[in-house]
Amino acid sequence: MMRGVLLVMLMTACLLTIQVQAAEFVDRVGLIDKLLVVGGGLIVLFVTAYCIKCFLRPGERQDQHIKRRILKDKGEDKP
Repeated sequence: MMRGVLLVMLMTACLLTIQVQAAEFVDRVGLIDKLLVVGGGLIVLFVTAYCIKCFLRPGERQDQHIKRRILKDKGEDKP
């Protein structure tokens, strides 16, 4: 029982030390850093939304689409 309490205390002390060390860098974040993070987040959101759109509505409805030609060729090769 005592080992568990000591282990929890040790882990808590380690986490607090990491948080204090990380807090030193918070003041060094500039406007450019924030703009890069926001820009990267917007790009990720745009790409994710576009992928979901293409997954739900692929838009391959034309008769001349390469997919239709490939499927038609494979269907004709079967006896």
